[in-house]
Amino acid sequence: MSGLKKLIYLEMLLNNIRYFLVTCLFFATGLLLGQKDAMNIYDGNKLYYDGRTIDATDRYREALKINPNNQKANFNLGNSLYKNALQIKASKQNFIQGGKKVTPDSLAALVFDEAAQSFAQVANSISNKDTLHQAWHNIGNCYLQKKDYGQAVDAYKKSLKFNPKDEETRYNLAYALKNMPKDKKGGGGSGNPKEEDKKDQKKNAAPQQNQMNKDQAEQLLKALMNQEKKLQDKRKQKQEDAGKTSVDKDW
Repeated sequence: MSGLKKLIYLEMLLNNIRYFLVTCLFFATGLLLGQKDAMNIYDGNKLYYDGRTIDATDRYREALKINPNNQKANFNLGNSLYKNALQIKASKQNFIQGGKKVTPDSLAALVFDEAAQSFAQVANSISNKDTLHQAWHNIGNCYLQKKDYGQAVDAYKKSLKFNPKDEETRYNLAYALKNMPKDKKGGGGSGNPKEEDKKDQKKNAAPQQNQMNKDQAEQLLKALMNQEKKLQDKRKQKQEDAGKTSVDKDW
């Protein structure tokens, strides 16, 4: 083999090696990202079942940063946000945002909305009937908690298309229908469209207080959860101290 042919052969060999290495690196990077994605979900699930739902929410968000199309992370994020919203709603504490008082219900409503959006992302991206049933059922629960009975009814109806025999979904649908305003059911109202329009205009013209964006809601949520964590730590410490005291007495 002449010197020129050897050089050409070596160059081709080096190019093939480079291509092989780049391909390996590409797949290794994808595998590593996939592992990080799954690890965040795993950690989030552990935190969720330990009752640390705000920390679980952060883990699911991290998973979605790595892979925005991971519907398992979206579904679990919806679950953790829903739990957070329930805790906020049960809280008696008001918050101050921009010099205005923000009630627990106002803050919880924002978090329920975000949870519903996470479940909707799943419902609009998958074809598995069981998951679709669960996702639309959970969306209905989010709106039911907000007393947005119209949207809750729509979500429960969609859920029942994928599992018509689910008793919980059927019960929740009946409850939402029962609590819907009469005008939403097709009855009630003054019967005068112009008068109804005026009422709607008055409602829309009213200033909407206590509004905040998602970042502000997250900040308030974290503040609330941190306060609750401190209270839990104090209770735990008291229980431990009480346990130590009782042991000393036994001795």
